[in-house]
Amino acid sequence: MRAPGARLVRKLAPGLILTSAAAGLSAQESAVVQAPEEAVTQASSPNFLIVVADDLGWSDIGALGGEIRTPTLDSLAREGTVMTQYYVAPTCSPTRSMLMTGLDNHSAGVGTMHGLAAPNQTGRNYAAQLHDDVVTIAEALAGKGYETLMSGKWHLAIDEAQRPHKRGFDRSFSLLPGGASHFADQRWLNPTEAVVYLEDGEPATVPADFYSSINYTDKLLQYLGERDRTRPFLAYLAYTAPHDPLQVPDEWLDRYRGAYADGPGAIRQARNERQKAAGLFPADGQLWEPPQFPWILPNKLDPWDERDDEERFESERRMEIYASMVELMDQQLARVIEHLRERGDLENTYVLFFSDNGASSSAPSIYPGNTPEWLAENWSLATEDFGNPGSFAVMSREWATVANTPWRMFKGAVGEGGIRSPFIVRGPRIPAGVFNDALSHVIDVAPTLYALAGVAPEQDPLFAGKLLPQGVPLHAVWTGESQSVRNGFAVELFGSRAIRSEDWKATMIRPPQGSGRWELYDLGNDPGETMDVGAQHPQLLQRLQGDYQQYVQQNGVIHPKGMPTPTPRAFYPSECDWFCELRFSVFAWLPKPSPTTD
Repeated sequence: MRAPGARLVRKLAPGLILTSAAAGLSAQESAVVQAPEEAVTQASSPNFLIVVADDLGWSDIGALGGEIRTPTLDSLAREGTVMTQYYVAPTCSPTRSMLMTGLDNHSAGVGTMHGLAAPNQTGRNYAAQLHDDVVTIAEALAGKGYETLMSGKWHLAIDEAQRPHKRGFDRSFSLLPGGASHFADQRWLNPTEAVVYLEDGEPATVPADFYSSINYTDKLLQYLGERDRTRPFLAYLAYTAPHDPLQVPDEWLDRYRGAYADGPGAIRQARNERQKAAGLFPADGQLWEPPQFPWILPNKLDPWDERDDEERFESERRMEIYASMVELMDQQLARVIEHLRERGDLENTYVLFFSDNGASSSAPSIYPGNTPEWLAENWSLATEDFGNPGSFAVMSREWATVANTPWRMFKGAVGEGGIRSPFIVRGPRIPAGVFNDALSHVIDVAPTLYALAGVAPEQDPLFAGKLLPQGVPLHAVWTGESQSVRNGFAVELFGSRAIRSEDWKATMIRPPQGSGRWELYDLGNDPGETMDVGAQHPQLLQRLQGDYQQYVQQNGVIHPKGMPTPTPRAFYPSECDWFCELRFSVFAWLPKPSPTTD
């Protein structure tokens, strides 16, 4: 275990999987790279390209151990730095609110997701959208002469005043809700959120051959091609891949046919072995094992070699389509990188890539209002339709565990699998081909951009009477001028909570995902969060709980009361016949742990 707060930097090897062996050192020696001591001195007014994937798992890119073909992201990793301890919120819009403002999501107005507030969660912090007392990165950089461009998912506005064109973006093509069909049919994910596309604030139509990753990229390339080249730019590319429903164009349906025939356990183990070889996970580290569902539930899965051909085929197809979505997104990002390279803009552009949260284990019924009847009327869950328009395929719990390797849990939870995101940065003065273990957080992105662009929120009139960013600039860590800029963070969503201090992390995760009590993990020795050591360190756990309460007070956190607990039905991804429904009904009568409501 390294000293708390120390920054470990390892060289990435050439090729798809990037390891410390390239430096000729063992994983234990870790090849600490000498960082430049001089302060950051770079050309004025750099450009910024921020690319956010939707529900991407930590190990889904080759640079972090995945088998999915991601040559663009792997190239960015070789040419830049991978931050291995970068954290986000457990779900989409809270992360995006922090990115846009540099504030905790509660303070930014997105204390919970739209439609998921408990009865006691009211007020500005729980409006599920930005509010007027925050400044967005687009507004702040526009004030410094930047041209601000956006294409993709917004998910931060219910009122018109909070839409992209009202929050600082000169040009924007935006999907307003949290998701939709990836095709032109514009099917709703749930009956509570209409699918709305806007361009510069006006209703936008999509072409008949629309596919999200391709057309979001098309729009951003259009805006970049039309921009005023005398001005620097902020470009925000917010993909909805690989968020469910898992869908790809016809020519992508079979790109990974047969690639996952060995099953999720074998694929997860292979990813973890590559992570160990790269020094990303201890050689003797233990992986968290998801608890099994009770035998009475349809969710209970047999071991892979005991399933029949139909069961294995259904499972494989989920991951095959998901992998195709990730590779297609990577291919589209390549178009943007090549455009910047051809225009001579790339070397003065900071490219930031990350995911808004970890991979999702949920089923279509998790969304507000998604009854079996509504789903049957509007979507197909049939295996033969996976990937096509009208199909609401999800990746399932077992493949989400693979995507989040080596971390615990999934999207929506405060385990590492829900909140630790892959993060790649490439740009001026960024060391090439290293893993950097300094702790960082999505609220640090806005202050970093401000520092690099010359925005001083404390003195800028634009911020007068507004909330100032809470994050800290990261560029000194990126370049090696500083070993660390933060020692911890806290997070709360849906009543589940976590606080990290150095290598210690305390969590309280509501049932059914967690125990409903505070637990303590030593991430330095147990990054997989497999052993609760709270009983061995009661005073430390108590101190961290006290620190968490300070976070609550600072950010106006309201823990939910009266919020229903998700049922196992919300995690069952397949079609459910009468016997399947009966089993869920019987299970519902069995006694359950009471959720935490304080």
